[in-house]
Amino acid sequence: MRAAAQIDPSPAAAAPPKSRLKRLFERQVLRVSPAERLPSVPGAGEKYEFPSEPSSLCLDGMVRSFLEDGGGVVVEKGAATRCCNCFHAGDASDDEDAAAEAAAASDIAETIKGLVQCASLRERNLLADVSALVERHRASGASKRDLLRLLADSLCAAGHDAAVCLSRWDKSSSHPAGDHTYLDVLLPAGSDRSERDRILVDVDFRAAFEVARPTKAYRAVLQRLPSVFVGKEDRLRLLVAAAADGARASLKKRGLHLPPWRKPEYMRAKWLSPYDRETPPPPRRRRLKPPPVSSPPATPSEVGPVGPA
Repeated sequence: MRAAAQIDPSPAAAAPPKSRLKRLFERQVLRVSPAERLPSVPGAGEKYEFPSEPSSLCLDGMVRSFLEDGGGVVVEKGAATRCCNCFHAGDASDDEDAAAEAAAASDIAETIKGLVQCASLRERNLLADVSALVERHRASGASKRDLLRLLADSLCAAGHDAAVCLSRWDKSSSHPAGDHTYLDVLLPAGSDRSERDRILVDVDFRAAFEVARPTKAYRAVLQRLPSVFVGKEDRLRLLVAAAADGARASLKKRGLHLPPWRKPEYMRAKWLSPYDRETPPPPRRRRLKPPPVSSPPATPSEVGPVGPA
């Protein structure tokens, strides 16, 4: 009994080292006041006992507190689903727009392909003659201003009734005034009751429909357009309408404004407005040189008597 009542005068036993999880638990996650963090002073004859390892319930609270304090990023499932759906919905919308644009461009290209073909054998023969003459004059270094004049002279020399035409149109609410120069060829009538066919010829037809920053679909449309057009007014009217629609769709896709000089009514005015046709000069005739005048032979009287004097 005496030994049991004797108080051990030695200091308290050394505290065991803290584990890593315990230090993290006490220092970073648990939000306790300094007073609560300090152990209570043990009474006489009592020993201080360190808290035991944190239980699973404490760990759950530690992780939840850590995430709520900004240690991690919590993404709600609904928000993530909404973002994902919006992203994929945008892609679907873009794909649908691209598919619709490609289908419209394909229709325009097929329409132009059918309109480019010459409607008759006489038009095909005239197109072959015009293309050969244009290539020859351009190879000789002729300027664009002189090309139409040289082409008209060459066609007239080949027997065609060709002339330079200058069309003019006034300003309207949708497009400005302007003028355009091209050629026309009057082909002979097919019969006595029919009229002569007026064939329009333009040597820079494709360049008239070029726009800024064309889309891939409109570049395909431009490749369908002929660089040299030969045909009647009705076919040209339909061709201009299809090409102008393609140009408008291309500019809209690029977010650009449709300029007045690319509107369908302005493009039609270039070839379908009132025009002045220059009268072709009459063909030059070769002047034959008159034969040299020879003096008549001299008569005996003019020569004088022959013989001894």
